[in-house]
This record gives sequence, C-alpha cells and structure tokens, in this order.
Amino acid sequence: FSQVFVQLKEYAFKYWRLYQAHTNQQLARQHGYFGKNGYSWLKQFGPYTAALGPDTRYERCLNRIIEPQTYDMIFERLSRLPASVRHVVVFLGVPIVYPRLTYIEKALSGIKSIGLTKLSFIAKQRAIVNIWGEPELSDDMNDHWTSEVHLDERKEFVLRLQEVARRQNIRVTFVGGDVHCCGAGRFASSNPALPPERDFRFMPQIVSSAIMNIPPPNLVIRAVHTSAKTYDLDKHTDESMYKLFEKDVNGKSPPNNNTKLLARRNFSSYVEDLESGGLIVNIHVQNENNHGTKPYPVNVPALRAGNVV
Repeated sequence: FSQVFVQLKEYAFKYWRLYQAHTNQQLARQHGYFGKNGYSWLKQFGPYTAALGPDTRYERCLNRIIEPQTYDMIFERLSRLPASVRHVVVFLGVPIVYPRLTYIEKALSGIKSIGLTKLSFIAKQRAIVNIWGEPELSDDMNDHWTSEVHLDERKEFVLRLQEVARRQNIRVTFVGGDVHCCGAGRFASSNPALPPERDFRFMPQIVSSAIMNIPPPNLVIRAVHTSAKTYDLDKHTDESMYKLFEKDVNGKSPPNNNTKLLARRNFSSYVEDLESGGLIVNIHVQNENNHGTKPYPVNVPALRAGNVV
C-alpha cells in the first residue's frame, strides 16, 4: 500500500472519530466501538429496537469488506441482546439488497485486460480512466455488496443474521444508501406461501441516499433497473426489489416505468408501532417543486413466535 494513502486514511479516521463518533483512538473501545481494527457499534433505542453499524470502511480491501474477527464480535454482541428486542436495524454504507451490475463489472474488467486503458487518447479521459490507470467506475462497482468479489462474504453475513433472527425471534432490517436514489427490497423465504410475519428469512432493505446527493440521470437508473431481477441467495432464500414507485411524486408513471428505483432526493423515517410490534417505515421523496415530500411506506412486521425452520 502507498504510505501516502495509509496516512491519509489515518488522518481521515482521526477526525471522523472526533467529529462524528465523539471519541478518540484511546477511548473508542471504552465508548462501545469494537472490531479487529475498525469501529463497529451496536446500540439500543429503548427496549424493542437495536441498531447495528458495522464498520465497512476501516478494514476494507479489494477482496473483503469486514474482517472475520470483527464479524465474530458483531454476532457475539447480538447474541447478548435482551429478550425484549424485536428489531435490529443494520446500517450499511451501501445497500446489501440491490440490483447486481455484473455485466458492467465484466465490461470494465475487459477494458483493463485488453489494455484499452493504456491507450493515450483513452488514458487522458478522467471520466473513463482514473489516475491509477483503472477504469473510473471500477472502485464504485467493487464498493457494492453485490459485486461478484463480495458475494460469498455477503451470503455468509446474511445467513448468520438469519440464525440470529431464528434463535432470538428478531426482525432484521437493512438500511443503506450512497446510490443517489431510493427504493426498497428484501430477502425472504423461497416459499411464497409463507407470510413475512412467520418468516425469519424476511429482511427488508431500505435504500435511502443522503438528502443532498444529486440523483443520477434516468439512463443510469434504467440500466440498474433492468438488473433488478429475483436472485437466489441459497436454496431457501431469494432476494428482489419492490415495485414501490407505481406512481411518481407528481402522480404520473415514473420515468421509463422504473418502478423499483426512483432518482429523486429523499430521506427515510422509522417509528415503532407499539400495537403491532412492527416498524412504520416511510421513504420521503422530494416533490418536483422542491417543496415538501411524498411518503412511500414500507411494511416491516415483527417476527412472530413459531417461525418456520
């Protein structure tokens, strides 16, 4: 690794610890941050809901997102949650349920392998090739949990969370963004007759990017949308995106009929429903005139006792 970038990382995390985590390197462990090297956290919000924030940055390399020792620490702490907890909301930098872009990854890999990035007229185009001679979008593709290089790690993480849900009767929900659009999806049992309330494999994914992120062009959303198919995680679990946006904020059909992802600024809200035990989740999408938002609800039911094995 370049020592320049190693030191840049250390300085970036120094000020992240100070201004966002309100701690420092010496006190971080005492303040509840954990990990082999990084700064994951697990917090309770009252008796019924816990929030998990795995650090997906500090330990990251090209082939791995989180170190195995850190995963073990995460699941050891989850096992000690009190029996009153009904929901664990897992906050990830990018969504873990999201359309796979393997055809783009393969195209970028092909560009590099046949040496196109070394051609002078291409190498000078910073929109195509970065300063290290790699295709510009390669790092963005590698950043995703659905990148081919991370699929095995992703599968193991989800299967271990399924075991937490089954053993402790907890609903797991994922929240992620950084894709400059909004949407929702889910992992679920491959048995379509099994209702979410009885399915420990049912794990919703809320896709909500930072409110100031400029949405990508509709052409980009269309390309991602065409990859939003139903995939198999294993023989018991599949994953898909919801058709959440049958209508745009203006009441019309969304651009190019992209019903699964909407290229508009947004934020999301989460409220405990003390009567049903579920979470009331809304993705609030900015109106066309930039005044106010339109809510799109996502149902997150509590996991009922006697869930199916």
